[in-house]
Amino acid sequence: MLKKVHSKIMFGILLLLANSGYAQLNINGAQFFIESGATVTVQGDITSNVDILGTGTVLLKGTSNQNINMNNATIPNLEMDNVSNATLTGSAKIGTNLLFTNGRIILGANDLTMAAAATITNPSSSKFIVTNSTGKLVKASLGASAFTYPIGNTTLTYNPLTISNSGTADNIAARCLTNAYSTGLTGSSFTKEVVDASWDISEGVAGGSNLSLTASWNSTDELAGFNRNKAGISYYMTAPAASIGWDLLNSQTSVATGSNPYSYTRTGITQLGAFAIGTRPVLSPLLITPKVYLQGAYAGAGVMNDNLRTLNLIPTTEPYSAIATFTHSGSGGGETSTAAIVGSGAPASNDAIVDWVFVQLHDASTAAVVSTRAALLQRDGDIVETDGVSPLNMAGNAAGNYYISVRHRNHLAVRTPAALVGLSKTVSTAYNFTDNISKAYTNVAITNAPMATLAAGIYGMYGGNANSDASTRVTGSISISDYQRVLSTLGGAAILSPVYSPADVNMDGTVRISGSLSVSDYQKMLSYLNSLSILTQHL
Repeated sequence: MLKKVHSKIMFGILLLLANSGYAQLNINGAQFFIESGATVTVQGDITSNVDILGTGTVLLKGTSNQNINMNNATIPNLEMDNVSNATLTGSAKIGTNLLFTNGRIILGANDLTMAAAATITNPSSSKFIVTNSTGKLVKASLGASAFTYPIGNTTLTYNPLTISNSGTADNIAARCLTNAYSTGLTGSSFTKEVVDASWDISEGVAGGSNLSLTASWNSTDELAGFNRNKAGISYYMTAPAASIGWDLLNSQTSVATGSNPYSYTRTGITQLGAFAIGTRPVLSPLLITPKVYLQGAYAGAGVMNDNLRTLNLIPTTEPYSAIATFTHSGSGGGETSTAAIVGSGAPASNDAIVDWVFVQLHDASTAAVVSTRAALLQRDGDIVETDGVSPLNMAGNAAGNYYISVRHRNHLAVRTPAALVGLSKTVSTAYNFTDNISKAYTNVAITNAPMATLAAGIYGMYGGNANSDASTRVTGSISISDYQRVLSTLGGAAILSPVYSPADVNMDGTVRISGSLSVSDYQKMLSYLNSLSILTQHL
């Protein structure tokens, strides 16, 4: 039934339609007034093409889903008390207050607008607004006073936003989406390292807003690999062309606050659209395709051997986090691939994977390392992403000029020379170390060349660095001698096979010191030294 408590109907007609034991409220051209302190309880649907007047309350108290079609007209106060929820079938406005007692309001394709002074009371993870389509929750004339948007994309997910606007007051609208996507509001869904939600935020009048945004989530929203100690809120830029993509920088990541819910805050937001929370997938891309050869794996004719792959020895998780002489920074560390990419089942081609490498991005002014990334090395020398084919993404760094260096667990590093490499977020920059020795930085204090000569006009990273430091040598203590490190790895055995180890100097999956040049790691080490007592990297 429908109950009126001290309500007035003036200058029009109110139709009460019986329907399966409950009443609907249908206001068609009438003036419907609810006095202060009065409540109209509705157990069925509501339809109106005019504002409901007065300062009283409409109470939704049904036992099944209730449909609301206000045709963008206003309800002064609405109390939601229906565990079976309510659904907007037309846009609606709230003049003073929306009170949640039980249940959720599902927007569908319709907006729910809160007037400039209107408030929302008592929302929670079981009582909120579901933005399951294009409909948004709109706060009219949002200014400096923070307003919480209690929204989620389904009846089971709650990802509220709190927004304030220090710029020009405007109608700020928000909805929550099911996933975080590769191209902002569209594209493929990210499957790891993000919160499994995103937010679409818009303004009534373009320009002038300056938002502070706090987004919240629970641990159940986190996808595999998400690191709440090093993430943040990212915005998907749609222009200019050179800046298209997610914009979060490493310098903007931090530790999340709270605990179920967790939250991040971002300030100074002047461009609106898609926002997401995460690490690598929503970091600002910075693309490069370096090319290097490893002396230990070089097989001639511009390719390296991929014995480690064919023997299924290459790990699916990068090895460098476990090596003391390698330190990740920025978004680097913990990169993973799959056995289908780094294992014997992958196609045997010049793009087959040889091993993991460690790439460093250096500041243009100081040459200090600002970011790292573990990546995959193909047989033809191209360094690619963990999918085995895409350009390397030094994510979380702004477009600009940098030095680039490449390191490997048993080879000496190379670095670009004083001529800096200009990198962008939308087009990959190629850099080939292999075709000219001048492509590598030369430290005049070091006597050996910066790269090994592999063939006429072909250069590569020096091999033999069994202890993963900055030099190759056969004499001295175990802490500096690569030969002693090979002996230590063998532990008295004549041979170790198959094995994935820096002591495997020629990268054939076997460690041994005796035998011919083709099989002995010691003989290979001597050939790399080429009568020198030490080889030192130019870094």
